[in-house]
Amino acid sequence: MSSPSMQRILVVLPNWYGETLFATPFLRALRTRRPSAFIATLGWPQCREVLLHNPHVDQLLDYDERGSHATFAGKRALVETLRTCRFDAAFILRRSLSRSLLLWWAGIPVRIGFDSLKSGWALTHRVPMISLPMHKASTYLPLLDVLGDQGVLLPYEYTVSGQEREAARTWLRTTTTLGEQPFAVLHPGANWFHKRWAPERFAALGDRLAALGLRIVITGGPDDIELAEQVRRAMRQPATILAGKTTLRQLAACLEQARVFISNDTGVLHIAVALHRPVVALYGPTSPSLTGPLGDPKRITVLHHPECCPSIPCYEPERPAHLGMDSITVEEAYVATRQLLEKTA
Repeated sequence: MSSPSMQRILVVLPNWYGETLFATPFLRALRTRRPSAFIATLGWPQCREVLLHNPHVDQLLDYDERGSHATFAGKRALVETLRTCRFDAAFILRRSLSRSLLLWWAGIPVRIGFDSLKSGWALTHRVPMISLPMHKASTYLPLLDVLGDQGVLLPYEYTVSGQEREAARTWLRTTTTLGEQPFAVLHPGANWFHKRWAPERFAALGDRLAALGLRIVITGGPDDIELAEQVRRAMRQPATILAGKTTLRQLAACLEQARVFISNDTGVLHIAVALHRPVVALYGPTSPSLTGPLGDPKRITVLHHPECCPSIPCYEPERPAHLGMDSITVEEAYVATRQLLEKTA
């Protein structure tokens, strides 16, 4: 397959924060192969914050398929926007008939994506899906075969600007009781209940880390406020709750200054990894080999007991909490965190 000429490239992103972050190695590899090209992304509005200030992306376009682009008129307006951008090539990182049709409707001449009976016909370059188990971030790289080679998987990226960093320092110093003291972050939330470690175990771990001289910060989104309060109420030592008080960008700038980050498998975990924070990742029903932290192994400890789960990965959020999460003890998490703190001091 000859390598198509590409000067204006659109990358259609997957959904969710974590998957968008998993796409950053692909974006970096694409920039390496087309250093002078104009590269734009198309994705959910909620996920644009993940790529803000990314050095490999020139423009962020939103596809609000549940809002402004839900109707036929909305999709037509989006298509007109894509036509105006005059893209000569597009990569689509997920198999999707609706997204493939948008690219065809917009008249983008080169459309590269994964082959499938449902949507492959709308592509000009169809790449076979690899059936072997691999990290999610690796699955996007075969699309780059049309440019000659897909390269190797590199850690994902998240960029905090200098202004965001300074604003976070000022905010933490003036609106919390943290001052300049080192702090550990507990992130008890996850999009599914059965991916969550028990709140009382986060609380017990927080108390033990506080005994080491660390202040404790509990993070999360607006939906995690009650969960964060539950953790704080179970603690003997004081804790600062940031859940629901920050945007994703503000939270990331705060995380960048954390001494250590302890979290379930969720998108914010991967942001902390991309920010090179020491991370203790708690995994149960999901597989670290498929969606685990991707960064400096010296700064990452994954706690996972796959033999305690009936199946991995398990995508059944209606199930009760998995034995895999229950099998991670407070002592195990404390020892792992303390060892990581000593190693990264």
